[in-house]
Parts: sequence; structure tokens; C-alpha cells
Amino acid sequence: MRIANHIITLAMLAGVSNAQTYVTTFDNGLDGWEASNGSFLTTELGTGNTHLRSVDETFGVWYRNSGNPEFLGDYTQSEEITLSMDIRVDLLNAQNVPDGGFPYSRPLVVELRNYRYAGGFHQYGSVYFVLSREISELNQTDWTTFSVSFDPSSTELPEGWGGFGGDNDQDGPVLPEGATFADIVSNVDEVVFSTFDPREFYLFAFFDVSVDNFSISREAGCEVDFDGNGSLDFFDVSAFISAFASQDPAADLNADRAFDFFDVSQFVSAFSAGCP
Repeated sequence: MRIANHIITLAMLAGVSNAQTYVTTFDNGLDGWEASNGSFLTTELGTGNTHLRSVDETFGVWYRNSGNPEFLGDYTQSEEITLSMDIRVDLLNAQNVPDGGFPYSRPLVVELRNYRYAGGFHQYGSVYFVLSREISELNQTDWTTFSVSFDPSSTELPEGWGGFGGDNDQDGPVLPEGATFADIVSNVDEVVFSTFDPREFYLFAFFDVSVDNFSISREAGCEVDFDGNGSLDFFDVSAFISAFASQDPAADLNADRAFDFFDVSQFVSAFSAGCP
């Protein structure tokens, strides 16, 4: 009971916002991100802004992260997730000539991959959202921010989302058999921003594209209502302690696959903030 009383006492003293946001600014390196050929970090002389730039003749560009836990893990522990990025297009055309080639447009897509659903010809199951269908050197002459927010506990594909990893139906890619949207995002192994829509085919083009400020915001909701009765009390503390002691994944509140002080601290802060 000492632990429970200690947690309750700390919870009365602490309080934080329910939303947690993490941003890759590239000021300190790649931060776990990998990129397609022709990509490199660069800093603008006028502003001092460091970002990731891709210059290549290719089918499309991509940026993926499978090594930074801030972007990975069980999204269903949050009430709402928001993914965001900035992009600028200096060149996207057929001839690699500024203002002289035939301008192309490409989609901008965010994809969440779960490798537990590998099977058949597919290495993973995923869900994806088209942030824009008109990325071009005409539309993104300056930095433009794109984002999407969604409920990770949804079993159905939210509006605008598609699935990948199952046998294609007549309308294109689908989720792996038996998988729901929530199943896929309960174990996000890799986050990808790209110019590839799984339903489309692309020709070579000349790209000069810059990206920055990849971010994820997790709205905690009421993650510490462990008994699910809509209120916070001793029974939630007791349930958390039991889950923590048995290393139940539900007690890994920061989704770092470890059970330590940071999970306890997050519980205390969230308990103090209360249910929304």
C-alpha cells in the first residue's frame, strides 16, 4: 500500500497537459529518419534552417523512420494521434529545367506499417492517408504544412484512409485478412512519408524536394482510467501497480518497451491531470 499511497500523493502535486508532441527539426541530425537516394541534410544560409533535401531522377521520394520510438509503438494507447510535416518543392518536372520542364504533380502520403502482418507477397500490413494529391513545383513554392488527425482505436478505416497488405480487390489494395485499422496501429513498426500512393503507378520525374518538422502528437485521453469506469480513484492506482508489477504492456505508458520510473511518472502526471 505504500507504493499506492505514494503515487496518490505525487499525483496530487503534479499536473501536465494530456497532449504530448515530438518534432524532428533535423537540427541535431536525422533523428532516426532514412530517406530515398539523393537525400541529404542542408542548412539555408539566410534563415539557418536545417532540413532534409532530396534531389534525384526517380519514381518518387520517401522518408521513413523505424528507429525512433517517439514515432512508433502502440498508437491505441492515445485518444487521438496527429501526424504532420512541412514540404517545399523546388523542382518536379519532366526535363530537370527550372521553369522549363513540363510540371508534374504527385500525392503526399503518410503510411503506418506493422510488420507483424507480413504474409504472402507482402512484408507488412499498413494503413495510409493521402495528405495531398497535388504536390508540385507550382503549389509548394514555399514551405507548406500537411497533417492528419485520427482516432487510433477505430476498427473501421477512418474516412480517407486506405489499407495495404491483403490480397488486392478490384478497387486496389486492402487490409490483411482479419485485420482492423486499430490492429495495424497498435504496433507501428515504421512511419513513412512519401510521394507513393499504393493505388497508382508512376513514371520517372526530376525531384528537388525539401522536408522538415516531422511531428507526432499523442492526445493521451484518459490512459490512467485502468478500471474503465470513467473516474479516477484508488482502484485505478491499484490496477496500475498490478499491471506494472506483472509487466503488462498496458503499464508501459511511454511505449518504450521498458517498465521503469518513467512509466510511473507518466501515470502520476496523467492521474493528476484527470480525465477529460
